[in-house]
Amino acid sequence: MITGQSTRIAPPARPPGARRAAAWTAAALVAGAALFAGYLGQSRTASVGSDGASQALQAWDLLHGNLLLRGWWVTDVSFYTTELPQYALLELVRGLTPDVIHVGGAMTYTLLVLAAALLARGRASGPAGLARPLLAAGIMLAPQLGPGTQTLLLSPDHTGTAVPVLLVWLLIDRSAARWYVPVIVWLALAWTLVADTLTLFVAVIPLALVCAVRGACGALGKSPSRRQRRYELALLAAAVLAIPAELAVTAVIRALGGWRVHRLSTALAAAGQLAGNARLAGQGLLELFGANVFGAASTGSALAVAFAIVHLAGVALAAAGVIGATVAAARRRLGLIDAVLLTGLAVNLAAYGAGVQAVNIASTREIAPVLPFAAALAGRQVGGHLLGRDRTRAALRYGLCAVLGCYAAMLGYAAAQPPSPPQYAGLAAWLPAEHLTTGLSGYHQANIVTLETGGAVTLRAVHSISGGWIGAYAWNVSAAWLDPARQTANFLVLTVPGAPAAAGGAGMTVAEATATFGRPAKTYRHDQYLILVWPRAENLLDRLRVSPAEPGRAPPGTSALGLPGTAAGNRDLLRDQEELLAEQRPQGRRAQVGVGQPGRRR
Repeated sequence: MITGQSTRIAPPARPPGARRAAAWTAAALVAGAALFAGYLGQSRTASVGSDGASQALQAWDLLHGNLLLRGWWVTDVSFYTTELPQYALLELVRGLTPDVIHVGGAMTYTLLVLAAALLARGRASGPAGLARPLLAAGIMLAPQLGPGTQTLLLSPDHTGTAVPVLLVWLLIDRSAARWYVPVIVWLALAWTLVADTLTLFVAVIPLALVCAVRGACGALGKSPSRRQRRYELALLAAAVLAIPAELAVTAVIRALGGWRVHRLSTALAAAGQLAGNARLAGQGLLELFGANVFGAASTGSALAVAFAIVHLAGVALAAAGVIGATVAAARRRLGLIDAVLLTGLAVNLAAYGAGVQAVNIASTREIAPVLPFAAALAGRQVGGHLLGRDRTRAALRYGLCAVLGCYAAMLGYAAAQPPSPPQYAGLAAWLPAEHLTTGLSGYHQANIVTLETGGAVTLRAVHSISGGWIGAYAWNVSAAWLDPARQTANFLVLTVPGAPAAAGGAGMTVAEATATFGRPAKTYRHDQYLILVWPRAENLLDRLRVSPAEPGRAPPGTSALGLPGTAAGNRDLLRDQEELLAEQRPQGRRAQVGVGQPGRRR
């Protein structure tokens, strides 16, 4: 009956699953915003250097139309499909500034923590669905100040590679066994492999190994179902086929004149190096988990030592997760993703210990994915066991809640520390004040000074080569920068003899500079630097040496940057340098230094 009164029809109630998904999404956004703010403050306590600046300059070139990075020689990894697009988007908003590296580092680590937490949760619900992600996120919550901050919260150093890898594991973990999942896995692994060869050790090999073993067990009648076996064999094929896909993509990029990457050193460590590698691996693991008591003690800060001791709880939880996964694997009760996580961190650590990448504590970047892998594994293996009404588990839960509160306080403390200026900030301020805007320097100063001044000052990296001359440094450099027809340079920055390591000396001398470029018109002294200046009519790029065939001298400290340290490696670097300069030499115009006539072209 129509009564003339309006009636309000209630909207259909949202299903409980949708409400839970909305609640999780809202919680993740709030947590992500809070984490990002904390990590950004902590990232700013570390000084940006030329490695991070190099990626920022590559992204700037990418943003301005050089989509294939034509003419670029990058390092032994390109970050082309991961951090470089991220930096380009940030630079679109922020411009060319060192703070882009801090924002990018904080963003990457925030995504890493959230991805590890979601992977740790798996398909659990209820109390277990809360305990598992909290445990994983808690382990990663508060990186250690110092080298830990530089590894996890600063420039691209393999940490960001774990983000797409964890997303791939999350896809496999949450999706049904459908045909399109292996296709997406193949594309995602190939995409990430283009950016970072470490993907081979932390994702491709582990997934292939686990699926192969499970497939072999299935052939013996020890696998759940035939459909599951076919699905896992498809995942095995996806992992293996990611390798030729990456090779094809990089070959096409190079054929089109795009970026080129230096060869990754795959040599095995000598027997005498294994003990040192094991020590560095152990110290690096403590650094990743914020528990490097030895490094904290060297700072002389009792508070830093206390923070590191509290972080040993995270190490214990991660160890419990690894032990639990190993026992489950021995009993053939370990799930696919748990097995992949366990194998990934084992392969990563084994390659690090047996290879030549371990040089010092900064080399911990090579095993950075171990942290999110171990945290997610701990959440999946340990989180559910914390639940229960017995007194022991209740006491353990209360204790872990207290530790989590301490971790949060540590993050707040680290974020509140004063920011550090970029490296060589004094030099970056002094050069434009003296109207010196286009010059040459060692690698350590070159790209960071260029970035810090927003391109107002451009320094191009050079180093000593055999024969007592100076040549271009083919590492994180664009060939266009060395084109004398379009670019100029009229000064050279050297470090004074005996300067501290913080000055970033490249080992070049005044005698080598004079032999290569002729006698300078002026010489300035600023802090730990000598600045040799030639008349503006002189273009030092015209006189850069093309290195001879024999190995040259690499600048001191380059091993910490990942440069080849062997004679063969130096030959590769020098050949790369010759190709780089040859790209920019006009035909028939080869720079030479005449015998007995320093600085003169013949």
